[in-house]
Amino acid sequence: MENLIANDKTPLGAMYNEETKCVEFRLYSKNATKILLCIFDKPQGEDPIMVLNMERGENNIWYTSVKNYILGCEKHPVYYGYRVFGDNWKYDETWEAGTDIGFVSKFDRNNNRFNPNKIAYDPYSKELSHVVSDVNPGGNMFRSGGNFHLIDNAKWAIKSVFNLNKEKEIKRVSPRPFNSEIIGEVHIKDLTQRINMPEAGTYRGVAKFAKSLKNLGITMVEFLPINEFDSKQNGGNHWGYMPLGYFSIARKYAFDKTQGLLLDEFHSMVNELHKNDIKVCLDMVYNHTGEAGLVNNNVEDATQLSYTLIDNSSYYKVYKNGYYRSNSGCGNDFNANNEGVLNLIVDSLVFWVNQGVDAFRFDLAAALLECGCDCDEIYDNMNSLAGKLKEILANKGINVVDNFSQAQEGVVLIAEPWTCGGKDCYQLGNFPSFWAEWNDVYRDVVRKITLRPNEVTPTQMKDLIEGSPSRLKGINKSVNYIASHDGFTLYDLNSFNHKSNSTQGGSDWEICGDYDNDNYLKENAIRKQLAFLFLSYGIPMIQIGDIIMHTKNGNNNSYNKDDATNYLNWERALRKDSFENRIMEYIRNLIKFRNENAIFRSEEFSKAISYHYDNGLIASSDNQGYWQNSVEKFFGALINSSQRRLYIATSKSYDKLNIILPKNKEKSSWHICFDTTNFGNITMSPKEYIEKNYILNPQGLAVFMEVYDG
Repeated sequence: MENLIANDKTPLGAMYNEETKCVEFRLYSKNATKILLCIFDKPQGEDPIMVLNMERGENNIWYTSVKNYILGCEKHPVYYGYRVFGDNWKYDETWEAGTDIGFVSKFDRNNNRFNPNKIAYDPYSKELSHVVSDVNPGGNMFRSGGNFHLIDNAKWAIKSVFNLNKEKEIKRVSPRPFNSEIIGEVHIKDLTQRINMPEAGTYRGVAKFAKSLKNLGITMVEFLPINEFDSKQNGGNHWGYMPLGYFSIARKYAFDKTQGLLLDEFHSMVNELHKNDIKVCLDMVYNHTGEAGLVNNNVEDATQLSYTLIDNSSYYKVYKNGYYRSNSGCGNDFNANNEGVLNLIVDSLVFWVNQGVDAFRFDLAAALLECGCDCDEIYDNMNSLAGKLKEILANKGINVVDNFSQAQEGVVLIAEPWTCGGKDCYQLGNFPSFWAEWNDVYRDVVRKITLRPNEVTPTQMKDLIEGSPSRLKGINKSVNYIASHDGFTLYDLNSFNHKSNSTQGGSDWEICGDYDNDNYLKENAIRKQLAFLFLSYGIPMIQIGDIIMHTKNGNNNSYNKDDATNYLNWERALRKDSFENRIMEYIRNLIKFRNENAIFRSEEFSKAISYHYDNGLIASSDNQGYWQNSVEKFFGALINSSQRRLYIATSKSYDKLNIILPKNKEKSSWHICFDTTNFGNITMSPKEYIEKNYILNPQGLAVFMEVYDG
C-alpha cells in the first residue's frame, strides 16, 4: 500500500504561509472593481471584526494577507467572506452596508450582479459555516428582488471556514485494472441510517460499515454528492445535487459537527475504506451550483450566495437579457470554460485526490464537452475541458487512468454523458478514450430482455455482452448498470408498471413492469438481469440498495426524501431464506464467479466469444434474418478462454426450449453453474453433468462450464 499526505494547499482560497506567519487570501474575479475581505469572530450574529482591502494581481486574482496572531486561527477556526463591487454597483468611499450608495442596477448589460450588501463565501472554502435554511428559511436576505438587495446580510450570511488542519496520512489502494472493480453506488446517509449505532448516517458510520461492503463484493463505492448543500432548499433536497462549494463537504453527514473538523472525519472514512481495499469515487456536479439562479423566473430577483456576487458573468452561462441558461434543468449552468471556473474545477479535483479519492463520476458531464463560454452548445472532445483534463491534471502531477484493462496508478474519470436539455445534449460514446461512460443503452436493453423481450434483437444482446463496442468505438469504457439513483430501484422496476403518485417529477418513460405480480417471474427476471450485468464486458455498477432489494414503493425520483424511502433496511436481507437474502447471496456469488473468470476483464474478450443457435451451431454473421430478428427466442454465447470455456444460454420464449449445447472439446463435458429459474446459489465448481441437450425454462438464463473429464 502506498501512502500520501492530505493537505489543503491550493492556488486560491485561504492558506497559511509558514514563512510569513500570515493567512493569505486569494480570490478570482475578472469583472470586480473593488473587493473587501471581511473577517468574523463567529459564524452568525455578528458584524465583521475586521475589513481589509484586496489588491488585484495577475490573472484577475485578488489578494491580501493577515497575521495569524490577529486572527487567533491557531486556537479556533476563522470565518470570512467578501463584499464585491463592480460596474453595476460602483465603489464609493462613503458606502455603508445596507445602503444603495454606488448602486447603478441590479444587473447590467454585461450581466454583472455585484452587490456589496451581500457577503459572498469563498468558492475555495474547505468548509462552510452553515446554509441558508439554518438562518433564513425563506431566503429573502439572500435575494436581489424588490428591496431585498438593500439588506445587509453580514450577520447571517454563509461564511467560509478556515482552520489550521494538521496534515493526515491516507493509505492508497494498490493499482488494479478499473474493469476489475465492482462499483456500488450509494448515498452516505442512506447506507447506515437504519443501523442501530450512534454513528448511523454519517461518514463515521460508513467507516464502521466498510468490512460489510467488502463482504458484499464491492471494491469501489460511488457516493452521491458529498459537497456542502442545503437539504431544505426548494422544499427538500436529500441527494445533494445542488452543491454550494466544490471543496467543502456536507456537515449533515458528520458525526462530529465541530467547526473546522469536517475533513478529519472524511479522512478517517477514506482510510477505513482503503484498509478494506475499497476505492472511493465521488459524484461531482460541475454543470450547475446550488445558488439556484432566479426566483420565480424574475430576472431582477436572483439568489446570491457566492458566485453571482463574485463574478456572475464569469461563473455562469448567461443570456444577454440576464436569464441563465439551464440545460442542467437546475437554473444556472456553470461556465466551465471560463479560465477562472476551469481552474476552480481542476483545483477541486486535485484537492480531492489529495484527500485520497480514487475516482470521480461527473454529473451531466456533457456540459464539460462544451468548448465555448457563451450559451451556444458547441461540443468538442479535444478542445473542451473534458478533452484536455488528462493533460491538465498531468501538469498538476496527477495521472488519469487511460487503459481500463491494465493496472495503472492514477484517478479514474467517469462521465454521465448527457445533460437534461439543449442542442445535442446526448453525448454517449463521444468522450475521449480516457473517460469511462455510464451506458444507458446497456441499461435499457438489459431491462427489455425480461420486460419487453420481443423488442430485443440478437445484435443488441451481442452488443450488450461485449460492452457496447459499436457505440463506444471498441474501447473498454462502458459502465454497465441496470438501475441507478436516477429512476426506479432494481426491485421496483420489476414490480411496478408506472411511477407512484408520491413521486415529484421523475420520468414516465421508464422500462418497467410487474409481471402480473407473479413473484416467481419477478425473481427470475431480476436474476436474469443481474446475470447479464456481471457476465458482460465493461465495468459493472450496482446500487448498494439493489443488493438487498430495497424498494421505494414505486417512487422513481426520491431526491427529496430524507426518510425510509431512501434509507436502506439491512434487517430483511439478513434473514436467512428471505427473498432479500437469496438475492444478496446470489449477487455475492455472481461477483465471485466474475472474479474467478478473468476473461470478463481481458482485452481479448471479444475475440474469445462466439454466438450460437439453439441447435449448438455457430450463428453465421451473414444471417441477418437471425441477428435482426427481435422475435428470435434463443441467444447463446460461448466464451473460449484459455482458463476454461463457458456457455451462456438465454431464452426469450414464454415456453420451454429444448436446446443443444455446443460441441465439447475432447474428453470434456458441460456442467451447469446456475440457472436463473432455479433459485439456488451459483456453483463455482460444478459437478452436475449435462448431456448435449438442456431444457431452458421460459425466460430462463443458464450458464455452463466445460470440465475436462480425462
